[in-house]
Amino acid sequence: MKYKFFLSYVPLMIVFSAFVIWLAGRFDDKAYLVSYSNEKTEQGIYLGSEINEEDMHSDSDKTSKKGYNGTNLIDNGMPYAIKVNKKRNVVTVYKIGKSGCYDIPVKAMVCSVGESGNTPEGIFALGERSAWLALQGDVYGQYGTKITGNILFHSVPYFSQNKSDLETDEYNKLGESVSAGCVRLTAIDSKWIYDYCDQKTLVEIFSSDYEGPMGKPVAPKLKEGDKYSNWDPTDPDTANPYMEDAPIILGAFDRELEIDEDYDISAGVSVIDKNGDNITGLLKITGEVDTDKCGVYPVTYSVTDKDKKQSSVTIDVVVKDNNSPVLSVDQKVTSIGVDDACNDDHLLSLLRQNVKAYDGAEEMPPESILVDYSEIKDKDYGKCHVKYVATDEKGNKSDVVVLDVNVDMHAPVISLNNDFQRELKTNNALDDKFLLSMVDATDNSGEVELSLSRPLTYKKDEPYKVMYYAVDPAGNIASLSVTFQLK
Repeated sequence: MKYKFFLSYVPLMIVFSAFVIWLAGRFDDKAYLVSYSNEKTEQGIYLGSEINEEDMHSDSDKTSKKGYNGTNLIDNGMPYAIKVNKKRNVVTVYKIGKSGCYDIPVKAMVCSVGESGNTPEGIFALGERSAWLALQGDVYGQYGTKITGNILFHSVPYFSQNKSDLETDEYNKLGESVSAGCVRLTAIDSKWIYDYCDQKTLVEIFSSDYEGPMGKPVAPKLKEGDKYSNWDPTDPDTANPYMEDAPIILGAFDRELEIDEDYDISAGVSVIDKNGDNITGLLKITGEVDTDKCGVYPVTYSVTDKDKKQSSVTIDVVVKDNNSPVLSVDQKVTSIGVDDACNDDHLLSLLRQNVKAYDGAEEMPPESILVDYSEIKDKDYGKCHVKYVATDEKGNKSDVVVLDVNVDMHAPVISLNNDFQRELKTNNALDDKFLLSMVDATDNSGEVELSLSRPLTYKKDEPYKVMYYAVDPAGNIASLSVTFQLK
């Protein structure tokens, strides 16, 4: 009986429950969309200085040989080692240093190597020698010392085995690449190697823009038809008419040096008297050379022998700055966005973080590094090339370095989700996950990070503003403002 009573009230209970649910919905606050607006960062405008030089090209993979001075030759028991820089036509002789390598320069010689690259490169050991030897072209050379195969050190050619039969025009070419492959020297220099560099003395032949720590001597020029023009003026033979009775100063020639280059004004200079005896100990030198400053420095060498005979030679040592700066690259900026290009100064400062320029050992100011980012102007998305070149005070330019940067001048796009009915229950207004599901964000990179900011609480009858932010990998930011009115 009591069960029938309970079942008779079930329909009434269902109706009552539905009414309660409906009534609760009537009193649950809802927020209605009032407005929304997209906000996007404006694109930067490039106004910077450009390089755009006709000769600009990418040398970023090129290995610079500036300053290269061959191999560190290790002590092999000989007093000296010889390095021949065939690109600059200069020979430098070294003795052993504390490192156990031949790294202390003692003598520099001007030379002439083979034209058309027919002087081989490599490390060799001196062999047999001859006071006179027949050369290619039916001519002869003095003081020949074998380097390898038919490649030798020897004097400038003579028409015959007669010291007064010198090929004057060939002598005047010393310092140029004109031989058949051998290394030509003045008579005094070829004799020095002949006399002091034993068999097995190491010889390295290589190519470099660097003339070596002692620079490149300049041989005296002879005038065709002069009284003694068929004699090598450096020949220490007592019959040499250049000697007469006065002592002769050898190796004192005008020189050109690179700024900051080590230089010893006494190196390579010697004196012999009328008997051919070495009296270099009597030599006096006046004048100084400041290798830290470009200029022309006169240096005078004078000597008085035991018979009171005097000789004097004044040379000019010219210090120049011909070395190009060197760019050192440590790339830190790999992408550029709208914010990075907000103004010219900011962009240049950002791009110059990638490189430093050095002129010798001295770091150059950032302003010396010119930046060409014209490709970024023409291409607002994708990979772009940024070119760098440094110029020193003398106008010497570095190799051009090219870096790749990813450019993106397009901010992401944020939009309301189409499924959003433009109202939400107030208990969802503080749910970040729910709020984020209300919008879509896209970017041309395919990657975008979406976030939001909102009030921590809400009040009825007051606007409730939610700000959405989208950031792409380049740092470009777009925002969407959505305002709800809580009722």
